[in-house]
Amino acid sequence: MSQNVHTLPITIESEAEAIALPTRERCSIEVVLVNAAVASAWLHRNSNNRPIRFKAVTQYANDMLGGHWKSTGESIKFSRTGRLLDGQHRLSAIVEADATIDVVVNTGLEDGSFDVIDTGRQRTGSDILTIDGISLSEARTAAAALPMIVNYSRGLPPHSSARPTNQAQLDFWKQHPYVQPASRYAALLSKRYPPITHAKAMFLHWRFAQIDQDDAEDFLAALFTGGELSMTESIYHLRNKFMESRMQGRAIRDGVQIHACFKAWNLYRARREVRSWRAVFPRADEKLPELI
Repeated sequence: MSQNVHTLPITIESEAEAIALPTRERCSIEVVLVNAAVASAWLHRNSNNRPIRFKAVTQYANDMLGGHWKSTGESIKFSRTGRLLDGQHRLSAIVEADATIDVVVNTGLEDGSFDVIDTGRQRTGSDILTIDGISLSEARTAAAALPMIVNYSRGLPPHSSARPTNQAQLDFWKQHPYVQPASRYAALLSKRYPPITHAKAMFLHWRFAQIDQDDAEDFLAALFTGGELSMTESIYHLRNKFMESRMQGRAIRDGVQIHACFKAWNLYRARREVRSWRAVFPRADEKLPELI
């Protein structure tokens, strides 16, 4: 074991020493007596962490106040730059309950280790993306779209039950050149009575833009607004069917929606006239088409 790594049972009880603990750059594991003042100071090191789940904080605080809180050995984690990586809900509960408890603290971790840390509440895709610097609203849309994108890129149906890992989604988010522009575009689309979800719009922009970005944006803009569409355009019939089904409370399956959008895109790209929604929506035995 490296000489600069401390292991249990070192215990820190001084409030000042505890507050300064995250500034250590070396790897160490300590048992620390944490009160509300220490917890509050540590929470100020919470840079770009996931949004607080107040229900969880209240539950933890009530357990602490009632004497029911039990440590699982899960540590509070800080990076070597002093960033709080894991433990914001427990620390927030200490502040709320004005409690003083012993916790295990791990310092000196890599900043990038946040993405793979497991916690009492599993991190969602939107947690990871919010940490990567985008707004919560955009993160939620991207988190719903990324499984479709990753599945499709792997040769699976977009709405396959296969669930890519958070790390696989984050890697795709960072590495694929069409993903983040698709996210930004979907975030600009109207949220008033959308014909499809913004997550599906992000998926479609990601896929269509790889063929023609201008057509991708024109297609989705027309689908969301319905502006200046003739009754012979595929987008007109696609939008009308989506909106009609929504008004009647009859849900169209996710896979059928994507399939219909693919067919409408091909008809739009071929500049073919369409007289009915039946030309756009798939038959039961029809496979997802190749895009043109």
